[in-house]
Amino acid sequence: MKYILIFLSIAIVIISCSQEVETLEVGSNFTNSNVRVMSIDTFTVELSTYKFDSIVTSSSSRILLGQYTDDIFGKTRAESYMELTSSLYSIPNDAELDSIALILNYDQYFYNDTTQISSINVHLLKNELRPEEDVFYNTSNVPYEETPIVSVNYFPRPIDQDSLYVPIPMDIGQTVFDKIKRNDINDNEELRNELKGFALLPGENDNSSIIGFSTDNTLTYLRFFYHIPGEFEDDISTFDLSIITNLSTPPFFNKIQSDTEGTFFDELTDQEINLASEHSNNRSYIQAGVGMVTRIQFPTLKDIFEIPGTGTILDATLRIKPPPQEFSDILPIRDSLSVTRVDQNNIIGNQLFNSEGGVYAKINRDDIEFNEIVYEISIGTYIEDELRTVSPETDNALALLPLNFNNSVDRTILEGENSSDFEAQLTITYAIYDE
Repeated sequence: MKYILIFLSIAIVIISCSQEVETLEVGSNFTNSNVRVMSIDTFTVELSTYKFDSIVTSSSSRILLGQYTDDIFGKTRAESYMELTSSLYSIPNDAELDSIALILNYDQYFYNDTTQISSINVHLLKNELRPEEDVFYNTSNVPYEETPIVSVNYFPRPIDQDSLYVPIPMDIGQTVFDKIKRNDINDNEELRNELKGFALLPGENDNSSIIGFSTDNTLTYLRFFYHIPGEFEDDISTFDLSIITNLSTPPFFNKIQSDTEGTFFDELTDQEINLASEHSNNRSYIQAGVGMVTRIQFPTLKDIFEIPGTGTILDATLRIKPPPQEFSDILPIRDSLSVTRVDQNNIIGNQLFNSEGGVYAKINRDDIEFNEIVYEISIGTYIEDELRTVSPETDNALALLPLNFNNSVDRTILEGENSSDFEAQLTITYAIYDE
């Protein structure tokens, strides 16, 4: 097939399916060829779901904490592990410790029901936070003391309040405080000998929400409240340990798990396994954090070569609908999804680009006015690339995933190619000449 850019200077009327629109006389630049333009929407679209073996979460800018259960995805649980350090270890010799608190600043992210009570259990780490491969994953394990140093029940207020205050027992921090005063702790390594860090865990039976807290060291920290006795009044001050992200090793990561027993996703035990939408209620699925992705293929795409004449792709749009009953104010979907290439082993490649920049699945705002929520994806460049591919055939595809894939637990459900409500549809605008 020859790919020639065609500039049409007269109006083109496009109709659906594979019917031709009309024959158009184009100028001498096209050697007096008759040009026909047709809109074809009869290609097969195959949707499936797969799950990454692991995703990197130590590069996240958000602490995720909480647990909830839904009927489709099962139980989703987020734990957070952190090392707390300082850029300057200095406390006056005459300072007296008053109290200690872990202050977690909400970053306004939440998923599921914040009207239900949540729990936070603070455990001491047994070992220093050191990854085996320079990064931590959502599946990484770090040992911690079995008994929490403190457990707190709370109602999350990620929008109405700025932070969550968790009191820490004095005996946990008194030694650290005293050693900093005496200059026995002067750097991060000396601190690690005394305090390895914290593991923050939700309650085992929690069914509420997953909450996001900031990792910014000016917003989230372990704060030591102290005073310096004075002749007339005390001088009140604080000393903070926080997540310092410019260290040589990651000081923090989120462990994000899903218990999918009894769901469609039980069989997704390997990254190379694809769960076809026809085997999962004619739908495909996305879940950030745990690593679930929608995979899209077009197995009949090269049937376009059966059309007589030489042709070129003018446009290609994929439309996929999220079922409205499967998202809500507490389980929202996002306005856009990232679109990437993925190979036959389900290894993510580069983001998809066209002449206008990065390609995203975007909700069509015109459809919203008619109470219709549909993602549209402009994939003309991808379709052209696939049509240029020669044998041997590959099993490459497109993948849809949230923009904040490693620092959220956003879920999205999409109608598959055989949905009775809305079939996933690829529409190609195709120009033919020189028959």
